[in-house]
Amino acid sequence: MRDVAEKEDIPFDYLEKIFSRLEKAGFLISKRGVSGGYLLATPLEKVSLQDVFDAVGESVAIVNCIESTCSKGSACRAAKGWKKANKDIKKTLSEIKLSDLLK
Repeated sequence: MRDVAEKEDIPFDYLEKIFSRLEKAGFLISKRGVSGGYLLATPLEKVSLQDVFDAVGESVAIVNCIESTCSKGSACRAAKGWKKANKDIKKTLSEIKLSDLLK
């Protein structure tokens, strides 16, 4: 993990939280000890980008009010369009597998 943090310029503590969440979701297995580290528990072909977002608790909402209560309520004329766009984004992320990123 330290190598990944350094090479990708990601704070180690942040990366550690991400790996922990991915392990809890069943995508990684941790191995303790001198030769320890993380191993894939699920083939890359079976894990979508949306799976990763869900596992680490990150939203892909393009506007904040999509996944929370909008202050404008039903008076918001843009809500329907934003919700459709967000649904389409999630669908696309669900179709992209991690293995696709390595091709």
